[in-house]
Amino acid sequence: MTLLMAGPLFITAFDSFRKVSYGDPGLFVGFGNYAATLGDQRFWAAAGFTTVYTAAMTAGKIVGGYVVGLMLNAVRAKARAFFLGLLLVPYVVPTVIGALVFSWLFNSTFGGFVNVLLAPLGIAPDWFTDPTAAKFLLIFHSIWHESAFGILVLVAALQSVPRERIEAAAIDGAGWWQTQWRIVMPSIRGFIGFIALISIMDGFRVFDSVRMITPAASTVGTESLMTYVYNVALGETQQLGLASAINVITIIIILIFLVPFIRQTWREMKSA
Repeated sequence: MTLLMAGPLFITAFDSFRKVSYGDPGLFVGFGNYAATLGDQRFWAAAGFTTVYTAAMTAGKIVGGYVVGLMLNAVRAKARAFFLGLLLVPYVVPTVIGALVFSWLFNSTFGGFVNVLLAPLGIAPDWFTDPTAAKFLLIFHSIWHESAFGILVLVAALQSVPRERIEAAAIDGAGWWQTQWRIVMPSIRGFIGFIALISIMDGFRVFDSVRMITPAASTVGTESLMTYVYNVALGETQQLGLASAINVITIIIILIFLVPFIRQTWREMKSA
């Protein structure tokens, strides 16, 4: 744990206070890298997109996972196992390969199956250069690629809800929606919080799919914090100190977003 986590984290934090590049011993600049980062509009654009992306794909995975989980929970065990196996296929495909193949569905050069379906409706966005369409495509890919994890967790959660409570609610005259809102959802709140926790961490670290689906992310408006760090550290300027400062700020942002879910998970564990 020390070598693989604490060590690199310490080096990143240390380099964030220095002006350092490859082959350079570095020069201490204090909070200069942080001031430069916070004064860079490109950083704020990347942070804004990453936040919207994370919120949208987290909500999509939880809502979609819950709906599909309810459907799977209503079928027989053998059918449930079969459909879960199918749903896990996108999840086990490496992100780079999955993102590339997914983008082909919207690329007319490779057939563009989705474009063929949308053409009769008069819908023909330029998925890879239009900012709105490109953002939607990245969010949609994330939901397609990672929803299986949420579905798997929620199917297990739904099966843990006591049937007696659902039957008692039905006897008391509760409708389907009331049962879901007042009985089922409170019972699986910890599982939903866990999915949100993992999803937020994954969302703020998104890199592979952005690079594969929108290579010109900085011009399209789909540059995430991690692709921004990559461009600063390894691409355009090769400023390791500045990239380290961006990483530290990103970690702080992630922790701020995770605090409510960590507190909820902790309370669930203490009450279990």
